[in-house]
Amino acid sequence: MPVTPYPLCRMAPSEATLLRLEMPRSMQTRRAARAMRVSLLVLVALALLPGTTAAESTVILEESNELGDIGATTFDKKGQAVGESSFAVVTEENGLQHMTVRMEIEGGGSNVSEAILAPIAGALAGSSNDVEALRPVGPKRSFRILEQRSQAKRADGVALELLVIDHRQGRVSCYPPDGDLTRGRHLDLPEDDRVVNVPMQLLFVPLVSGEVEDVRFQIALCRDGPVLHKMIAVRGPRSMHDGREVLEIRYGPDLGSAVSWLASRLLPKFSFWFDASDGGYLGHRMPLHRKGPEVLLVRQGLSPVDIGLD
Repeated sequence: MPVTPYPLCRMAPSEATLLRLEMPRSMQTRRAARAMRVSLLVLVALALLPGTTAAESTVILEESNELGDIGATTFDKKGQAVGESSFAVVTEENGLQHMTVRMEIEGGGSNVSEAILAPIAGALAGSSNDVEALRPVGPKRSFRILEQRSQAKRADGVALELLVIDHRQGRVSCYPPDGDLTRGRHLDLPEDDRVVNVPMQLLFVPLVSGEVEDVRFQIALCRDGPVLHKMIAVRGPRSMHDGREVLEIRYGPDLGSAVSWLASRLLPKFSFWFDASDGGYLGHRMPLHRKGPEVLLVRQGLSPVDIGLD
């Protein structure tokens, strides 16, 4: 039965209301200012508490079979070996995973990218598809990205802008090459933060295992300030080489779900290659930096021919 409120004229003022009415206006103003200061201090204290975050990535990454150090050879577009590259993962004392990806060309440019991953205890690993189908993690761990950053150097040795993606603060920033943090340009991350620049081989695990048909995500770049681009990844062709089945994952600009079935033909430039049997990383192709040359990284001990490239 609905409750009928008393008419406003019949409501007896509370003691607190009477006290406010009897207070001088200046005292009310001081009390309000004091209350606001206390509220701000409480918010700051909460923000500084361990494990308290202002925002977080919505992407949950599933551990691959080989989350560790991997050496790779850098090839140019002509298939010539031009340098050495590497993936390295270090477990910090606090349990965070620090991933570093180095891409280098001898006597040329370089790109160093890093990511901080936080293990999610007892979580469910979710697909990166729009459906977000959840599945038990089992013995494998899952991770959430806390921070990503990258900086490249051109062939002449000139450093480019430092890109920092802080998922905890919900902000992507572009800083000058000298790393002066007082002169950054910033962009707020969307509420549905799906920015993955660095740990892409983990992002693509559900695609490699066949659990999803596509993976939608975002990447951040420094242009005239930070910008975000929507991306999509899909399974490409499979091929057999020396008894190994190689699976190609292709990714590029997301043109909408209506054309995702065409993506395997529309996205031929940027790719990752995996061993289809165990999900092992075999190589990937991408620009060294935004205006840099396209490079191909192939796992040490293999050549471009071993992953299906002439």
